[in-house]
Amino acid sequence: MVNTSERLLVLGASGFLGTAISSHFSSLGIPVIGIDVVPPQDKRIYSDFYQSERLEEILETALARHQPTYLVHVAGNANVGRSIEDPRYDFVNSVDLFSLVLDHVRRVSLKTKVLFTSSAAVYGQPKLLPITEELAPSPISPYGYHKWMCEQLSREYSSLYEVSVASIRIFSAYGAGLRKQILWDLCEKCRSDGPVQLGGDGSETRDFIHAKDIARAISCVVRGGTFNGEVYNVASGVETSISDLAHHVLSAYGIPFDRLGFSGSSRVGDPKNWRADVSRLEALGFSPTIDFVAGVAEYVDWYKKLR
Repeated sequence: MVNTSERLLVLGASGFLGTAISSHFSSLGIPVIGIDVVPPQDKRIYSDFYQSERLEEILETALARHQPTYLVHVAGNANVGRSIEDPRYDFVNSVDLFSLVLDHVRRVSLKTKVLFTSSAAVYGQPKLLPITEELAPSPISPYGYHKWMCEQLSREYSSLYEVSVASIRIFSAYGAGLRKQILWDLCEKCRSDGPVQLGGDGSETRDFIHAKDIARAISCVVRGGTFNGEVYNVASGVETSISDLAHHVLSAYGIPFDRLGFSGSSRVGDPKNWRADVSRLEALGFSPTIDFVAGVAEYVDWYKKLR
């Protein structure tokens, strides 16, 4: 049954994850208020939308006017490479930005539950798999360090100011609409007649989770989480090698596998292997619904339509 008293505010609503989250909650009949510096792809999924670069003023207005039940924060930099090139930019658009959000909620809408979208980047390169939330963070990029700092802000505001806040550590998100990272890179390379050359050696692994499943996980957390500063892994719990992923994409393009090659060198800030323990999230009733092979095929179809 839809609880029409629920209201969701999404910061970064026009981005890849922001759009998926907004669409999911709107499909449940929950009014969604969006804030972003760029217009949304589909205004119909929002009950209200604020487009502005002046977040401080707009956020206070939106919180006071709507008193949202939930606030999901997906705004800010989402590029590990840029964080390495310009750590100050990443800090301002992560730690500083989230501090602003928490303080506005503290002053204007204390009953709002705040969900921060953190990242598996806080773990760095773990020595043991699967990765549990109890593993001590050990980031290897400014992006990971700043996400960890935001999680610490969450605990500060929960403990000292009674703000209801939790964090989710998202692993390797993918899905139609994502115009960066490994799947985008693979599809771009598959358009040419030359070799499909990737970094690393192909044995690197990731724990992929579809954007639609991330939105469903968020729904489970906002309704079932304790919101006292805790964290949840958001992933499928399945480890997939980059080599296997590449073979799925090449197969969808009908490209022979002998065109695939690896440089042997990896980018700074990239971990070797990831696989999440998702038992804490499963305890809230979550299980992934998007089959990975089908999800990759869907992504390739979406990409082909762009070209």
